[in-house]
Amino acid sequence: MALSDIYQVNLNQTLQSKLMENVFFFEKDDPAGTAQDVADYFVDQYLQPILGVQTFNVKCISVVALNLGDLSDFATFPTTSAGNAGDVDTLPAFNSVGYSLRPNTRAVRPGSKRFSGVPEAAQLNGVLVEPGYLDAVEDLRVILSTQISGSLAGYLPIVVKRIKEVKAGYTPPAYKYRLPGPGDPLVYGNVIQALANRNVTSQTSRKD
Repeated sequence: MALSDIYQVNLNQTLQSKLMENVFFFEKDDPAGTAQDVADYFVDQYLQPILGVQTFNVKCISVVALNLGDLSDFATFPTTSAGNAGDVDTLPAFNSVGYSLRPNTRAVRPGSKRFSGVPEAAQLNGVLVEPGYLDAVEDLRVILSTQISGSLAGYLPIVVKRIKEVKAGYTPPAYKYRLPGPGDPLVYGNVIQALANRNVTSQTSRKD
């Protein structure tokens, strides 16, 4: 599979003045697929289940799609949608519903997603317990391993392995990880199952 068949989709949102980003990866099953197509149909098929686990305090900014191997293939879908899990008291932005994305190969580690905007009343002592909210969590779990059906192609959810590089000037050595770009090897796995965590998780990058 060529790197130009792989799309990165960024969902940008805010909660309590915190910028939140979730990053997804998809493999197109037809050469006709485009960044605009995957962005449009991500909004159509993925965004509503995501908003289903987020309160009205979560506001969307944009969905951005980038082709990892074709720098001319990119698109932005502005959106002002808000969470639809109620206009209610919300846990801090660093609290979230966590998902693990299980790939079909041991060549890559499982992916993960963290969606903030958890209703305070949906949990008890850090465990999600409210039945209606758990239904929304399950709906999103199913979607996270589901192909996006676009107008030009299908887009299969995948996990992409980062490339490990040595940081200059560190003793002992330190490392950084980046996504593959044009000319880099591509290692990825198809998402065959998503698993939901009923414990409220913590996202360090969203803390003060």
